[in-house]
Amino acid sequence: MHAGEAVAEALREEGVERIYSVPGSHIHPIYDGLSRAKSVRFITLKTEPNTSLMADAYGRLTGKPGVCLVTAGPGGLNSMAGVAQAYGAASPMVHLAGAVPLTADKEAFHGVDDPAFVHDMFRKITKWSARVERIEDIPGVMAKAFHICRSGRPGPVHVELPRVSDYSEHILQEGRTAIPAYRPVPAVVPRPDAAAVDRMAQRLMAARSPVIAAGKGVIRRRAMRELSELSLKLQAPVVHAQDAIGVIPESHPLFAGHFQHYRSHPLCVEALERTDLIFGIGLRAGTAEISQLRERAPERAMMLVGFDDGRNDGYRREDETVADPALFLAALLERLGGYQRPRDEAILARMERGKSALRARLVAENEPHRADRPIDPGVVMEALNDVLDEDAVVASDVGNCQMWARTFRRISNPESFMQSGVWNAMSYGLPTAMVAKMEFPERNVVGLAGDGAFLMTIGDLPTAAEYGANILMLVMNNGCFGQTTMQQQSLYGHVYGTLFQSPNFAEIARACGAEGIRVSDPKDVKDALNQGLAATKRQPALVEVMAADRAYPKL
Repeated sequence: MHAGEAVAEALREEGVERIYSVPGSHIHPIYDGLSRAKSVRFITLKTEPNTSLMADAYGRLTGKPGVCLVTAGPGGLNSMAGVAQAYGAASPMVHLAGAVPLTADKEAFHGVDDPAFVHDMFRKITKWSARVERIEDIPGVMAKAFHICRSGRPGPVHVELPRVSDYSEHILQEGRTAIPAYRPVPAVVPRPDAAAVDRMAQRLMAARSPVIAAGKGVIRRRAMRELSELSLKLQAPVVHAQDAIGVIPESHPLFAGHFQHYRSHPLCVEALERTDLIFGIGLRAGTAEISQLRERAPERAMMLVGFDDGRNDGYRREDETVADPALFLAALLERLGGYQRPRDEAILARMERGKSALRARLVAENEPHRADRPIDPGVVMEALNDVLDEDAVVASDVGNCQMWARTFRRISNPESFMQSGVWNAMSYGLPTAMVAKMEFPERNVVGLAGDGAFLMTIGDLPTAAEYGANILMLVMNNGCFGQTTMQQQSLYGHVYGTLFQSPNFAEIARACGAEGIRVSDPKDVKDALNQGLAATKRQPALVEVMAADRAYPKL
């Protein structure tokens, strides 16, 4: 094999189904190897940032490693945002890149002075970064990469394969060589400690009013059913981190919404004020989420099952352990056995009234704005809820549209509202929606973005049409970076550098092979959304709403 064939063999042996890539001369041999790997579907993108953003989305949606491939230097750096995002989101990813020669001169092609500069940059945003030095090391390095990205708390890894010389056709060496057989390494996860399970079970049964705080680890390990069962058994409200929306459906009787430093759900605030014990699961020690919970927790009244690779210096208390969330929840339910806390009908009724009151308040706040031009974002979000079923996927970009959608969207599962997470990289909506449609072709999939964020990623709208990713893209066009505009106005009383002139996105969509609809009258919003969804039976569609800048409602 040559080096590219060895990489292709590794991907085939790992069962990789899709690769997201932009070509470049440093990775030609890998393309050659993949051309004969018929089980791997190759997605050729037009913008390098979207390679890693789509690999991140694939990891979140499937639980399997998302794989992207980029060229040396600029290819690696242009795709860093999605890698850092996957690290924060605990999304399994294998980021493959070409590289300058091992002993490259200063100012080599796609290089700077240090040949290993890209490898070093990725160390801080991945679980592991490797620079392959010998062709025969490829199977072992690739196996380790897949092992690490799936084990413990999933996350991205970076593997780069240097070129022989600046303009060589070859990676690592010119000739083929006998390469060791590929042997995948199974993922490992930390198993529950029986003593910790017993200790936490006893404290939960003894608590007067326990609350479960769930993190994204519960979603990544597909343990939502066990979480719901535990909540009902303990009659414990479930609050969740803002990047774990969908861990429990809004319709669940013990749903209590998200917690965040400055904007928590009202039901969450009430539950945390009432509790005498918080049980954290799928969260990670040392994060802002844990700090927020500890600020609200009664003294020494918080237990944590950390979502991490293993116990580390962040876990020092007796009431803290590290375990796979799904395994720990299963063990805890077994330990609790036939225990069932009596239903508190008064609290359940109060929580249901709270949810209903919040929905009614959002509708009431929209009432004065239903005829506004430009169109009020709340009216758009209300219409979006009306036209989508419970199974629909909504992938929201960063900014005001995200905050509006997070407030209005009805949540039934983790795909009901997908967002970037703590990394908060703009240009999330389109690539994530494309991946969702490829993986769930039978579901309605909506990408949501402001005009500023969409302009960062619009280069792959033709890719959606090319690969049959028939999404509905909803673009809120207000000619500005909305969130920063509002922040500047609030801080300084004026704005600077945040306004711009947007194109006609509907016309661009039609030029890219998608249906394009522009809406400027609020009475037409719902019909436009339905028209767009109908069009996705045959092609992608884009609905452009000429939107106002009204500040999103505070819960």
